[in-house]
Amino acid sequence: MGVGGLWGSDLIAQRPEFFQVMKSPFSDEEVVTVKALRPDWAIIHVQEADQYGNARILGSDFQDVLLSRAAKKTIITTEKLVETQTFQQEPKLTSIPYFLVEAVVEAPGGAKPGICFPNYKTVDDTGMKAYGQAIKECKFNEYLTKVIEERDAK
Repeated sequence: MGVGGLWGSDLIAQRPEFFQVMKSPFSDEEVVTVKALRPDWAIIHVQEADQYGNARILGSDFQDVLLSRAAKKTIITTEKLVETQTFQQEPKLTSIPYFLVEAVVEAPGGAKPGICFPNYKTVDDTGMKAYGQAIKECKFNEYLTKVIEERDAK
């Protein structure tokens, strides 16, 4: 896939196994291409899912739908488990079909400190900073333990 915006970057030289410069098949221009990503797993949080893995993303889906198709296996976490009949009544609203999904986990609040429309519409800035700091300091397990303890105390 062609990628704009990399000219002048040292990424091409730093990661030649990932980025390649080649002649465009449509013109004589040189273009930067990037190797397709094929992650082993995708973990995607959605608003609604059924027990089989059919999932609905209400609002913007960003790259989640594409990620579910690129990954070898997908786990869905969901705000709410709903009956399969809900998907049968409006199948075109199914963002991710069951056959792409390995497991479903009911996890209300699972996108926090991020956003999951319509339940929580704004980013928790304090939570995001704490998350970022935990990642930088390699203290994710401590961060997660604290988040779980705070949630359970409510």
